[in-house]
Amino acid sequence: MSHGPPPPTGTPRGTQMHPRRRVRSLGRLGLLLALLVSGCAIPHWPVDGTLTSPFGMRFRGVLPSVHHGVDLRVPTGTPVRTILSGNVRYAGVMRGYGNVIWVDHPRGVMTVYAHLDQIQVRTGARVERGQVIGLSGATGDVTGPHLHFEVWKGGRPVDPVAFLGTRP
Repeated sequence: MSHGPPPPTGTPRGTQMHPRRRVRSLGRLGLLLALLVSGCAIPHWPVDGTLTSPFGMRFRGVLPSVHHGVDLRVPTGTPVRTILSGNVRYAGVMRGYGNVIWVDHPRGVMTVYAHLDQIQVRTGARVERGQVIGLSGATGDVTGPHLHFEVWKGGRPVDPVAFLGTRP
C-alpha cells in the first residue's frame, strides 16, 4: 500500500528523484524549503506599502511594456529592507531605476530595489534579512514616490506576489 501523493509524471514507482530535482519540482514551496534548509529565513515584503502596479504586461500610453516587478506606494524616506540575506551585487544609479540596489541571494535568487531616495549599503556588502538597505524615494523615471521591487530566479523575472505568497 502506498502513502502520500503519486510520484511526479515520468517517474516510475519505486524510483527516487534526485533531491535537488525534487525540490525544484515543488516550485515556490521547494524554494522556500531549500532556503530554510540552508539556514535562511522565509522572505517578507521590503516595505509595508500599497501595490499600485503589478508584475507583467502593462500599457503606458499606446505601447505595451513588460513590468519586471511591482510598485509599492510608500512615502519618501520609508525604510526599505532586504527580503533575504545576501550580497549586494550593485548599489548605485541606473537609467530608469534611479538609485537602485541589486542583492544576490542563495539558490539563484536576486532582488532589485529601485527609485530609492538614499542608498545605505555598498556594492559587495553582505546584508541580512530585514536589514534596512535604503530609503524609498522618487528617483529615475517615476510619477511619484514608491518602491519598485523585482525578484529574479535563475536569470528570469518572477512575480514578487507569487514568490512571496502574499500581497503587501
